[in-house]
Amino acid sequence: MLDAERNDRAVRLRIAVLGASAKIVISSMSLADLASLASSVAVVVSLLFLGLQIRQSNRNQRSLMQQGRSARNVELLSRLSDPRVSDVISRAANGETLTDQDCFVLYSYMTSVFWSYEDCFFQFHLGMLDPKSWASDGTILRRLLGNPAYRAVWRFARGGIGDEYRSFLDGLAAESRHNPVPPNLPNTLRQYIAEEREALQRSQDVRP
Repeated sequence: MLDAERNDRAVRLRIAVLGASAKIVISSMSLADLASLASSVAVVVSLLFLGLQIRQSNRNQRSLMQQGRSARNVELLSRLSDPRVSDVISRAANGETLTDQDCFVLYSYMTSVFWSYEDCFFQFHLGMLDPKSWASDGTILRRLLGNPAYRAVWRFARGGIGDEYRSFLDGLAAESRHNPVPPNLPNTLRQYIAEEREALQRSQDVRP
């Protein structure tokens, strides 16, 4: 009888020990799983944060490129306020005879325009310039190359330009030869000013 009770207690003790061991193992596995899950979540959060940083960095870089593009365009336009430059461009557009010095002035200005847009061309293809900005630049280049003087300067300058941009401008120049010559800027501007003054006068006349 005593032996049976002893055996029963021994079996119960073994069962208790095995149960405790199983709980420890399960507990250990749960902690490992939680640690793994936490690590995975941390990696995902880090990747999301890195992605946001890269996106913001790209936006900042594009903003800087856009500012540089605007600054170059403003600089080119401001050079037209130089009487020497504007006089030569005007006489070239009217087909007047140019002196050697005139040709250098014309070449210097118009070539700087082409080189400025070359930078925009590569920025766009590298994904650093907004497509809408480059579309605007393309429209301007088409309009400029509609002027025979710009096409003449391009024919001389194209040998010093890289293959990709040269091919692009060659295509625009060939296309522009079939387009009407752009309107004379001074004459057109004077016409627009007169029309706007007349419109203003009419609007004032009809007021009670």
